[in-house]
Amino acid sequence: MSGEDSGVILVAVDGSRNSLVAAGVGTRLAVMLHARLGLVHVLDVPPLNFWARVEDRMKEDIRSQAEALLTDVSQRIAGACHLTPTFHIVEGPPDVELCRLAKEQPDVLMVIAGRYGVASERRSRLPQAFSGDLARRLVSELPVPFLVIPPDIDEQHICPNLGPLVDRLVPPNGDEDSNRYPQQTP
Repeated sequence: MSGEDSGVILVAVDGSRNSLVAAGVGTRLAVMLHARLGLVHVLDVPPLNFWARVEDRMKEDIRSQAEALLTDVSQRIAGACHLTPTFHIVEGPPDVELCRLAKEQPDVLMVIAGRYGVASERRSRLPQAFSGDLARRLVSELPVPFLVIPPDIDEQHICPNLGPLVDRLVPPNGDEDSNRYPQQTP
């Protein structure tokens, strides 16, 4: 393949370890395919219609956290893999928003997501038929290929030098959610 741009690979990033592994795989594929990388974060905003000011402040806080996460991940990808991702922050159901982005951008080659995200880390593991599994919904609705990344994928599938980004997110006690949004380190 020539050095020209062949499209965009969108990766859903929610701050979970598995989504960062997915970003590492997406980065590797983007480099191999001479594609651009787009990171997508879907805001998880609880409805608080009866307290408009509280809802607005929560949205601002959640958006700020998402921007910090995507900025950190983007900078690390740019530094380690020499690819500068763009990022999108959207609000709504993840399946609807990911499908909308893929449909609105005709140059999207594929969408990538981790098998488990923050939402599935928080809730008990329900049988697949009852869980409303995001991957199942995306497979049936996306107009492009969809790649689901397992959390324990071999590091050879991740862009070299991004392993430390993923490894540093899992604290010794194994509680991934307590270290959800990485802090900038010098």
